[in-house]
Amino acid sequence: MGDEVERRKEDDAVRVLRGDDEREKDDDHSLVPLLPGIPLAPSSRDPKPPRVIFVLEKASLVPAYVGRSYQILNPDEHADFLRKKNMNPYDHRPDIIHEALLQIMGSRLCMAGGVQAIYIKTVQGVLIKVEPHTHIPKTLGPFCAMMSQLLQKLSIKARGKGEKLLRLVENPVTKYLPLNSHIIGLSFSSKKAVRIRDYIGNISNDQSLVFVVFSGLPLSAAVCLRRICIAVERQRKIL
Repeated sequence: MGDEVERRKEDDAVRVLRGDDEREKDDDHSLVPLLPGIPLAPSSRDPKPPRVIFVLEKASLVPAYVGRSYQILNPDEHADFLRKKNMNPYDHRPDIIHEALLQIMGSRLCMAGGVQAIYIKTVQGVLIKVEPHTHIPKTLGPFCAMMSQLLQKLSIKARGKGEKLLRLVENPVTKYLPLNSHIIGLSFSSKKAVRIRDYIGNISNDQSLVFVVFSGLPLSAAVCLRRICIAVERQRKIL
């Protein structure tokens, strides 16, 4: 009798413990929906669209020895030199490519990592690759000094690092473009005009966009690039 009573007590104790555990589990589950938390952002497994490549053609980065220094010619600083050499000052406008680069680098598209590379083709046929995270001087003087150094040393590296931010590369530029590139050239003399945002919206998201831009009437290169960047930002919903 004593042994049976002990076993019954043990069985009752086990039942009580199991019941407590189950109630605790039920209580835990019932509390979960009531706990405050941070809502999770909807996850998307869709791959990011390829980044954009810019090719800036006919850039006026003409170097020359003025006095004893190697400089990029511009009409503001070298008016006398250009006059003596019978050179047209309007053919020496490094400010155009300077403003174009500032426009790209300062865009939300570039800041969001949407630019893969920028290629500059000078009027003398030199091809330059610019990394999108390169710091471009805000004023023309330091910019021309940087480009003069680049043309002499063939590359410019980041401070404290071995990464080449600007460098001269071999022609043609097409050898550096992805196979699935969709190349878009801008020309003011085209007979067919389209809205850039509508045109971009019809391009597949798995194609790399390559914009070929050079300065010409009636819009400047900087204005064209601003419109392009805004159109791509809207199409890719970059805020």
